[in-house]
Amino acid sequence: MAKHQCPNCHSPIPLSYLLFSKYTTQYRCVKCSALMASNRRRKITELTLAFFSATLYSLINSHIQNSLLATLVVFIVFFSILWLVPNQVELVDEQSKA
Repeated sequence: MAKHQCPNCHSPIPLSYLLFSKYTTQYRCVKCSALMASNRRRKITELTLAFFSATLYSLINSHIQNSLLATLVVFIVFFSILWLVPNQVELVDEQSKA
């Protein structure tokens, strides 16, 4: 069972949507055409990771003294943890949107 999947048909959600979309971006499942959007868990996860990333950057940069390497390490950690947290999308009721 995939970690990030459509709540309706359970087909996998692309990594690109989870890592590079905004809070307001909606995703339509390729298989069943269900409309999905980020839920509260994703918003809390990203805010927590933003704070954690700033702290981690400060710690790494004070030890390594190479800004580019510190930034790269922080991005890798940020995106890896964001990918590991499951259930970040929920179905959107299209009837109420219209």
